Amino acid sequence: MTPTTTPAAPDPTPEQTPDPGPDPMADLLDRVHAALTSADYAVLDGLTGRMAAELTRLETGGDAAVLALLQHKASRNAGCLMAAQRGLRAAQRRVAEIARARSGLVTYGPGGPGAELHHSSLLTKRF
Repeated sequence: MTPTTTPAAPDPTPEQTPDPGPDPMADLLDRVHAALTSADYAVLDGLTGRMAAELTRLETGGDAAVLALLQHKASRNAGCLMAAQRGLRAAQRRVAEIARARSGLVTYGPGGPGAELHHSSLLTKRF
């Protein structure tokens, strides 16, 4: 009879890892996530000082399970921050488009982007 070996189980994801207990940085990362998803950006300013203090605590090392959980939460927050940044840039572009439209006549050609017609357009040169 040949001995059979079972394959090693894959490393658990942070969702599958049992919660190692309350960690102040994990709580702060959850608060950041909640603020980002509710667009309550004023809260973020109050959390940065406490997060900096927790980072110095974590520089001395820590439990691998806690660090894996923190890495997962930080990656999640990074995705939210990038999405918020894209949204802000889109809003800035839209506000700039509206400001340009208010300053003169904007028409759209077959290519799509708008072209501004100044007051000295071809229409006034016709006469």
